[in-house]
Amino acid sequence: VDRKRQAVPGPDGAAIPGFDVAGVVDSLGAGVTNVKVGEPVFARANGGYAQYAVTDADGVVPKPKSFTFEQAAGIPVAGMAGYRAVEAAQVKAGQRVAIIGAAGGAGSAAVEIAKARGAKVVAIGHSSQEAFLKSLKADEFVAYDRSNVAERVRDVDAVLNMVDGQADPGVKYAKRGGHLASIAGPASQEACAAAGLTCIQIGPTYRGPTSEPDTLRALAKLADEGKYTVRVTKSVPLAEAASAQQANLTGETVGKLVLAVDERAKQR
Repeated sequence: VDRKRQAVPGPDGAAIPGFDVAGVVDSLGAGVTNVKVGEPVFARANGGYAQYAVTDADGVVPKPKSFTFEQAAGIPVAGMAGYRAVEAAQVKAGQRVAIIGAAGGAGSAAVEIAKARGAKVVAIGHSSQEAFLKSLKADEFVAYDRSNVAERVRDVDAVLNMVDGQADPGVKYAKRGGHLASIAGPASQEACAAAGLTCIQIGPTYRGPTSEPDTLRALAKLADEGKYTVRVTKSVPLAEAASAQQANLTGETVGKLVLAVDERAKQR
């Protein structure tokens, strides 16, 4: 379930929401060799709120063996957003990285991806999310509802922003020469220039150094290595998609909400 992306209309003008899918390959087009019928996979595909989805074969990736189908369905949009933020900010081993909105789908992915690169993570979230973020091995936790974040977070090497309206405040957290990558709106270019930061907005048209299919494969590899997981906060039937979408509008979701079209979704 993703509240930030708009559904793409099909040939008949109807728009089916959803961009994250996981399941079993039902059929293949001519010349497809990278996956097989019956293979468990996940992908980013338009019209994900459905029993069947069609997408380009290049972006279809084998499901991590340790993941349930529900977990795998939580990878594509959020996982790619977190991965691209870490990549755009050029996060390296030994750096200190602040992640705003660290408990959501993209934020929690960014926490683990940054940790896999050897960075030290400062996770910023609601006080109720502390235990979850510490379970992801965040090195520091700052509760925005109990602390002045700007006083607690200073001179980090990179800031990764996952929350609407927080890119500009995030500029103050980084040291000169650092990076700020935001998936939730841009930071002011004037503020970035004055602070000596390289600021990158990651939106629908962003094209990073790693292709979308290769990003999905990298996430699957991290999952198989035990360095990345997806916490499914709640799984609801497809028929209740509207209520799940409404719940996601709060922006306080921990991990991922997923829609299940089959009772086997909890299987690995």
